[in-house]
Amino acid sequence: MKLFMFYIGGDCGNSNIELHDIRFSTGEKAEDCYDDLRKQWWGNPKSLHLDCWGAVEQADGYDITLSKEPSDNPLKLFFLNMGGYDGKQFEELHKNILLVDETQHKAIVRALKGMRDWQLPHRDAILEVEKIICINDLFEQSGYYIHLTKTDEIKQFEFVSKYVRINA
Repeated sequence: MKLFMFYIGGDCGNSNIELHDIRFSTGEKAEDCYDDLRKQWWGNPKSLHLDCWGAVEQADGYDITLSKEPSDNPLKLFFLNMGGYDGKQFEELHKNILLVDETQHKAIVRALKGMRDWQLPHRDAILEVEKIICINDLFEQSGYYIHLTKTDEIKQFEFVSKYVRINA
């Protein structure tokens, strides 16, 4: 069983532009997650599609595995959505990162240090991250536990960027 991260999109009622979100699911392959992603989508079911996806096998120097057995490791896997601006682009920019740390607060502090390259940080990003999710908590409810193992062999996150409709 693998942990997958998806960048999904579609129409949402009265929106003038396509909306996107990051979602997580589990399966042996990405296609195994489509039913779960359909359940997670809040917008028009006929518009749901994938833009990017990949198996999250490593983050922040830790190998990631899923197990039915709880982990005794105090470290957690966090997803952080950072917001910022570039004065040459008419939009808010986002950076999505995965960090491993003991607490949300520690993960936020580390993430904010990494925002120094942004031209104009989002107002609330000066004080906090726009959104932080403990991925461990997402899956413990469904009986899967994230196990994190420190590694010296760093793997890049491999993902696919491609438009794929998964509407009902």
